[in-house]
Amino acid sequence: MKLSEVASRLGLPWKGEDCEIRGVSPLENCAAGDLTFALDRKRMLGPCDASAMVVPKDLLEAAPLPALGSETPALDAARVGQFLGMRELTVTGIHPRATVDPSARLAEGVAVGANAVIGARVVIGEGSVIHAGAVIHDDCLVGARCVIHSNVVIGGEGFGYEFAGGVHHKIPHFGIVRLEDDVEIGSGTTIDRARFGETVIGQGSKLDNLIQIGHNFRLGRHVVIVAQAGLAGSVRVEDYAVIGGQVGVVPHAVIGRGARIASTSGVAGDVPAGATWSGWWGKEHRVNLAELAALRKLPEVMKRLRHLLQEG
Repeated sequence: MKLSEVASRLGLPWKGEDCEIRGVSPLENCAAGDLTFALDRKRMLGPCDASAMVVPKDLLEAAPLPALGSETPALDAARVGQFLGMRELTVTGIHPRATVDPSARLAEGVAVGANAVIGARVVIGEGSVIHAGAVIHDDCLVGARCVIHSNVVIGGEGFGYEFAGGVHHKIPHFGIVRLEDDVEIGSGTTIDRARFGETVIGQGSKLDNLIQIGHNFRLGRHVVIVAQAGLAGSVRVEDYAVIGGQVGVVPHAVIGRGARIASTSGVAGDVPAGATWSGWWGKEHRVNLAELAALRKLPEVMKRLRHLLQEG
């Protein structure tokens, strides 16, 4: 496919000599015939063996190779891969080794991979994909066009015990998990069913791999959560929030609309809408940076203090 044809199909401006595009590769591992992409000037001007690249529109004229100008270079590069028929991870139909309870209701176009388990009275919306080894327990609801990757567990019992008489008594969980439309759940993530009512993952939200979601958690629309985060029971995350990798959130905390939590932060209370928090325990990002800067100066401050005490 010619670069000019790619530009036409994507509706993007382009510059340079027209060339043949045979594949899409990252900057670090590209060759003649490849299209690659760069997100900033430094990477765009670095070593590159590709024939062409996708770059931010405002950098198009500075590109050292034939280039497409895009508002979303990584996304448009992926679209080119689709044009070229590059292989994606897909599931089609119901695999003969999948286990689907007879009472489950699967809408048109649902695909279920090998060794996936769909429990009793589960409802899955149109066009959703359940990859190999995923488990959706009884009564849970999955919206349309959802993607559930391998080894996800949806609707397992939450971690609930009451200590009485010297022992931990298990508390039953009677609720369900409900995924709204266009949700994607990464491999190995677990979403616990509610003690009563619903654990909810809102429309368009995207969860990475190896995330723990506790019972009665409520996630808003178009939220992104990165790998290895752990969010306790009854947490509420509002629309468009972004939660970094390895973040921990205590029970009943509320993370406001559009808030951002930096990776490895601990959240011990409510986060205001639109705020950026970091650190352990989490706090407003600028405050955390100021405290870290002060902490780095502490050895020198202590040294000077000891010197002043000795002089006195």
